[in-house]
Amino acid sequence: MKKRLKIRLSENDIIFEDDNYIALNKKAGWPVHKTLDPMRDNCTDALKSYLKFREVGKSPYLVLVHRLDVETAGILLFAKSKEANKYLQDLFSSHQADKIDKRYLAICSGRPKTDEGTIENFIKAQREGRKEKMVVVSSGGKKAITNYWVKDFKNDYSLIEFQILTGRKHQIRLHAKSIGHPIFGDPIYSNSKEQDGQRLCAYKLSFFDKFSNQKIDLEIRPVFDLDNFRTKISDEFKYIIFNKPYNVLCQFGKDHKDQLSLIDYNLPKELYPVGRLDKDSEGLLILTNDGKYIDRMANAKSKVEKTYLVQVDGDITNEAIEELKKGVVIKDNYKTKPAKVKKIESNLVKVEQRDPPVRFRKNIPTSWIEVRISEGKNRQVRRMCAAVGFPTLRLIRTTIGNIKLGELKLGQFEFFDGQ
Repeated sequence: MKKRLKIRLSENDIIFEDDNYIALNKKAGWPVHKTLDPMRDNCTDALKSYLKFREVGKSPYLVLVHRLDVETAGILLFAKSKEANKYLQDLFSSHQADKIDKRYLAICSGRPKTDEGTIENFIKAQREGRKEKMVVVSSGGKKAITNYWVKDFKNDYSLIEFQILTGRKHQIRLHAKSIGHPIFGDPIYSNSKEQDGQRLCAYKLSFFDKFSNQKIDLEIRPVFDLDNFRTKISDEFKYIIFNKPYNVLCQFGKDHKDQLSLIDYNLPKELYPVGRLDKDSEGLLILTNDGKYIDRMANAKSKVEKTYLVQVDGDITNEAIEELKKGVVIKDNYKTKPAKVKKIESNLVKVEQRDPPVRFRKNIPTSWIEVRISEGKNRQVRRMCAAVGFPTLRLIRTTIGNIKLGELKLGQFEFFDGQ
């Protein structure tokens, strides 16, 4: 019996989200939308299910604004509003790199004669038996333009960056073949029918966002490189704890060039965050290349307890603490599950200074509490504190399960055994 393709998304698959857009890290082999095969899930439906589960009672607006081939991994962008959908449709249809820049990395056989260049020709679809493929034609097709740069070359294979200026079906795959250097593992345009799939990843996507009036830069790391075609995940799993500073994105990509993200802290490139920590929060972040560990720790059913040290505006009352313990109503009328909460005397709190410093209100005291929860709604601890009348000034995660931040300094990381 044919095995069903199941796509179950978690927060680790989301590489960017705001009120207008959400970007998914698509895996090779995942269809982007419904196919004729009823046994195959698809990214669009999987993401809708994820959002419905996360935001109970809501029917999310979600539109896929571009496509990636089933065999291609990488960044998949969706619109979360009608206004954003129209804006993105206009951007993608413009085919102008100064408006939207799409970059891919691929491992190709051989090395091009020049280490950078432009491939420009006309292509169209052609049926071969029951399958359809794209071919280069002298007339009757659509113009396709691709820029490329050779980034590395080892053992008769090149790592090439591609930039597409048009959006034709199979464009990069056909263009790579047309210059004599097909993508390794491509099931249609190369002879290397690899079990692990083709080595092509949409790793970078940049565009100007008119809603925030700034450029958005999305970037991920492919799971392949020239040293190891199979995967970047080595036979030996690695586990790291990182003390994330304030104002640092919990991802390797950046919203804009002046932003700080994980890429700025010399973290091993093949590791991925376990869960997320808000940009304006600090503290413990676990990174690993162990997928099962990530699923186990991030799965809501695991009920992994997380501890936060929270500085709030005002001298928090015993009544407020009791409310937090019992559960409070936060966004979308959701009542939080019972939490473990206690007040901590300020002179007992030993934390590094934040950069930039917290801005306090003159003549208004602050206080510290420790909050332990086993669920992870978006900005939950902040919303809990606000619900009882004591807004959060500073939030530091100190433990995840039995993993402790300890004496690790801000911006530093260390390996651990994953236990």
